[in-house]
Amino acid sequence: MEPRDVHTLLRQMATDEQRYLPAETADQHTRLVAASYVSPRVRELLTAEGIGWFDPTGNLRLQLGSPLIFIDRHGADRNPYPAQERRLRSLRGSGAARIVRALLDGQGFRGVRDLAADADVSAATSSRALDLLTRDSLVERDPSGAVTAVLKRSLIHRWIQDYGVTTSNHAIPALSARGTDRVLRFLTDYNGRYALTMSAALHAYLPAGRAAVTPLTLPTLFVDDAMAVQRDLGLHTPARGANILLVEPFDDVVYHNSTLREGLRYVSPAQAAADLLTGAGRSPEEGAQLLELLAETDREWAR
Repeated sequence: MEPRDVHTLLRQMATDEQRYLPAETADQHTRLVAASYVSPRVRELLTAEGIGWFDPTGNLRLQLGSPLIFIDRHGADRNPYPAQERRLRSLRGSGAARIVRALLDGQGFRGVRDLAADADVSAATSSRALDLLTRDSLVERDPSGAVTAVLKRSLIHRWIQDYGVTTSNHAIPALSARGTDRVLRFLTDYNGRYALTMSAALHAYLPAGRAAVTPLTLPTLFVDDAMAVQRDLGLHTPARGANILLVEPFDDVVYHNSTLREGLRYVSPAQAAADLLTGAGRSPEEGAQLLELLAETDREWAR
């Protein structure tokens, strides 16, 4: 079952209920979808409609008013029965990540080839990634295949099923003996490629007068060569107590649409949000705050 099938299924369920079930018994029955596999995105769409589900991997949600029943059990988050055809099923690769970032960073009408050019990938890669996102009901497209709308909040949550700031990239803890402020001052004159992310980016993008949910404690920056940057910035390899995190990226996409503010370079808000949502500690709370901020100026981030 694909996410794009959910709305058709809802219409069929409503028709069958009107045809076969007396209205006075409404509280004695519930809607439930049984399939070989119910993906996280399908579960999200079904939950919004108050519909339960069951699949043989152990995913089960059943809610009934009379008698009072509520069961919510978690099974697999990946399909153990993939289709045999060669379709893209993951956003883990560099090409898919570039398409995702181009969609999250952009606005308005986007054709397949235009999107491929923005993401710096082939038209074939763009087409395959958009096919996956269409099946997951994360983009809306016109008859020509061009993207007319993006569900950005849902899209970033789908992306972080396959992307994580410390799992997709190579993270190296470091220690600045003289504190992190010295490192940030040094970066304003640094000629090497870098981009601050995580909490530092959130603080940079927050409007004046709005406080972050947590103070900045661990500046995190993407760099091409962590050992070289560690040497250039005078950082040490700590046995414990790191106060800087250097991250070598899985792809140059993390630098796309970076922003220079007060002499420091930051990743795009979308990249910062993905990194925060997959970070440790209270980072997901910071990510949620950044998503709310983005939704204030771009309605596509509201859903």
